[in-house]
Amino acid sequence: MFKLACPSCGAEVVFRSATSAMAVCEYCRSTLLREGDAVRDAGKMAVVLEDYSPIRITTSGMYAGQAFGVVGRIQLRYEDGFWNEWYILFDDGSAGWLSDASGQYAVTLDTGLADDAPPFGQIVPGGQYTWDGATFTASDLRTARCIAGEGELPFQVGPGWQAKVADYRQGVRFLTLDYSEGARPRRYAGKAVGLGDLRCQLLRTPGEIAGSAGRLKGKAAILACPACGGAIEWRPAVAAHLHCPACGTESDATTGTAEVMDAGRREARLVTTLSLGEEASIDGKTWTLIGLMKCQEVGEAEEWIEYLMFNETAGFLWLVESSAGWDKVRVLDTWPESVSSSAVRYEGAAYTRMQAYASRVIQVAGAFNWRVKVGDSVSITDYRGSRGTLTSERSPSELGWSLAQRVPAATVDGWFGGKGRITPSVTSLAALASTSMAADRGKLRPLAWVFTVLVLLINVPIAFRGGLYSWVLILIAIGILWLPVYTDVLDD
Repeated sequence: MFKLACPSCGAEVVFRSATSAMAVCEYCRSTLLREGDAVRDAGKMAVVLEDYSPIRITTSGMYAGQAFGVVGRIQLRYEDGFWNEWYILFDDGSAGWLSDASGQYAVTLDTGLADDAPPFGQIVPGGQYTWDGATFTASDLRTARCIAGEGELPFQVGPGWQAKVADYRQGVRFLTLDYSEGARPRRYAGKAVGLGDLRCQLLRTPGEIAGSAGRLKGKAAILACPACGGAIEWRPAVAAHLHCPACGTESDATTGTAEVMDAGRREARLVTTLSLGEEASIDGKTWTLIGLMKCQEVGEAEEWIEYLMFNETAGFLWLVESSAGWDKVRVLDTWPESVSSSAVRYEGAAYTRMQAYASRVIQVAGAFNWRVKVGDSVSITDYRGSRGTLTSERSPSELGWSLAQRVPAATVDGWFGGKGRITPSVTSLAALASTSMAADRGKLRPLAWVFTVLVLLINVPIAFRGGLYSWVLILIAIGILWLPVYTDVLDD
């Protein structure tokens, strides 16, 4: 441990790691660069954005059998949001990183330069990289900039410092190729974790979070739309990308105030079975509907509604309403063990490839944990198995997996209070289809009359000579002709 006085304000600054290259004074925010047994003031470091993370400097935990403590943080922002990278120091003197993004965590350790890595510009979501006997799949490509930092860090960063990273996954394993220092990336390897897995201590309490950020993380808050003044409900730190339900204006509330990102064009209000703000009791937890998306299959007429649900402890859940019914969908933190052109294996179960298509967002309203826009398109591949439908969604910068399970409409209705309004909506779809079929059958009526006349003209003279048996055959033939026209009546 190396201690000295901040040359700007005189406060004590501590370097806990011998490998730390810089530290940020917690009192005056001066960036201090370590030079031997002295430090040099390199200017002020920006204050971090509203700090809703439960982690803080001094938080401790266990990973891979070793105790660690959090000693520093970098806050990085990209087009669709921001995340924290916490610098952690283990008891044996080694160091690592704890990534914190929208409630998803991963611990990675520096394994050295990756001379076998592809150039950053050639990496695409779904691309593969083999290391340590395993094949990893590219999940995220990000070019982000440092907007703030605190504590001590292993290299010099500051506002404007750019990070170019590619994340890979394989099951629970997590790997990052960091191209920030040049064409030869550093490789960081570890796994996706939960704070419970790390047995973290000295986490910040909800009260402490509210004291520093002004609002409780995840608790509903109301902002005025900067375009029309309408009320927009959002969830601080977890769903700050907003679409006004009234005028469709896209705004960002990351800093606590709504800032217009795209005024867009005024569209018809999105009419859906479920409404923003509704609550449901699912699996013993209370979920709130915070976002709505209307999607369409590219090149086809098929449309569906995706409802984003949020629970303060469980995170996010999706409900999808389509012509086929209702599905409960959860995004996977642990990825499939293997993927081929025809099948996927996930948690020991096999899923067979069913279909591939493209989806496009055509309307959106409410709050989301990433920046979603009208026109966003993803490539989707569905795999069917005994546990549900496994789906991969691929965009130019990201690949994700989710598991959908079919839910009866009556069950969904029960989740939202059992008011009987969801089941009828499905019935109405069936009634609409029945009406359409009846209209098609009605078009057969003139044709049935034409053939009836032909049957009578040809067979009546013969029936006069053939007796009762011939008349019975004529009636049966006419009945068969008219059966398609009245099938809907017979079904009823």
